[in-house]
Order: sequence, then structure tokens, then C-alpha cells
Amino acid sequence: MPFDIGFSELLLVMVLALLVLGPERLPRAMQTFGRWAGKAKKTVSNFNHQVNRELELDQMKKKLAEHEEMIKRQAEGSDLQKLRDEAEQKIKAAEEAQAKAKEQAKDLINSESPANQDKPS
Repeated sequence: MPFDIGFSELLLVMVLALLVLGPERLPRAMQTFGRWAGKAKKTVSNFNHQVNRELELDQMKKKLAEHEEMIKRQAEGSDLQKLRDEAEQKIKAAEEAQAKAKEQAKDLINSESPANQDKPS
């Protein structure tokens, strides 16, 4: 996380710290500051890592939901296709039965017609 601090600004801060803290306490203060900065950097890094993990998890959940939806649609599509095939078979069978019935009716009409014509009225 850069703060855009130049060399001259850093030198000014170091001189002020030397004047305020003195040469005896300055090394310990710098150690403490270094530890805090390290902990802050580690905390920010952990936070970023957790956020990235959560984002990846959300993306994976979305992909999983999309795949589940696609599988459901495919399953429904195959079920619908099965129903369509069954319906087509039944329609075909009904059409064949209708054609047979028409032929039988024609045969019956044809067989009765000569008999009716041969009978005297």
C-alpha cells in the first residue's frame, strides 16, 4: 500500500523522530513501528486473501447453479422428448387404426352393395 512518500519527506520524518525521541529511544521506537507496520501489512494481506477466496467461492457457486440449471433443462428436455415420441407413436397407431377401419367400412359397403342390388324389391 504505497503512500507516495518521497525521500525528502522520509528524511524529514526521521529527523523529527530523532529530535522528539532522542538517540536512546529511537531504535526501539523504529522496531515497534516496524512490527506494527508488519502486522498491519499481514492483516491487510489476510483480508485481501479472504475476500478473494469468498469471490472465488461465489463464482464457483454461480457456475454450479448454472450447471444444475442446465442439467435440469436437459433432463426436462429429454423427458419432453420421450413424451413427444410416445405421443407420436400413439398418433401413428391411431391413424393406422383409422385407416384400417376405413378400409373395413369400404369393404363392408362394397360387400353389401351387390347383395342389395341382387335382391328384388
